Amino acid sequence: MPGLDLKRTHDSAFGETIGRAEANQFQQMQRRGSSRRQSAEPSIPRNAPGSLDDALLDLAVAEKQLFGALRENESLKINNEHLMQALDDASRRAVAAQRVAHHDGLTGLPNRLLLIKRLQLAIKNASQRHRQLALLFIDLDGFKIVNDRFGHRAADRLLSAVGARIAASVRADDIACRYGGDEFVALLSNLNDAAIAVSIAEKIRKHIGECYSIDGIEIHITASIGLAVYPTDGERYDALLNRADAAM
Repeated sequence: MPGLDLKRTHDSAFGETIGRAEANQFQQMQRRGSSRRQSAEPSIPRNAPGSLDDALLDLAVAEKQLFGALRENESLKINNEHLMQALDDASRRAVAAQRVAHHDGLTGLPNRLLLIKRLQLAIKNASQRHRQLALLFIDLDGFKIVNDRFGHRAADRLLSAVGARIAASVRADDIACRYGGDEFVALLSNLNDAAIAVSIAEKIRKHIGECYSIDGIEIHITASIGLAVYPTDGERYDALLNRADAAM
């Protein structure tokens, strides 16, 4: 065959063989490198612990628990407000009940029960401080006639007016009470001279004797007052009350 160069043909074939071998070798090296990289970077299964799905699930659970805690906290706040309101209402009712139990419903003055409690305490304080105290037992003269002539409404208004005048006649630390019916008692504490009690008794008698205008009607009434002094006339509350009543 003309112009055939066997040496060039051989060299060309040999070169192609070497080229293919080198290419194959290079591809194998790439596959081995890729395999090493894959083994060096650990893969995380989709549902394995520490995966993104688990993190999202934990976050959702935490949010649910947080919202639940917030709702419970709000409910507790509302319940606490209701409880505080109930306690406040109960406290007001207790104060009102206490006042009803210790004050006269007509005149608003302390009643007999509160007088006895205050008198017992006053006796104890007077004994410790070596002081005197006095009881003024006050009875309205002719009150039944007023009641029969002008009626219960006018009589009740008269009692309220008398109570107010007695309360205005005693000192700030003294106590004026309605003992019952048309009877009143004034407790005069912390006396250093019994003459003070006599002066207050005369002041009360004068104020009670002044004219009253009730429902357009002028009413006049007087009062009898008995005096008992601690410890001269007794050292117990009942002894002092009985002594003041007898002296009236």
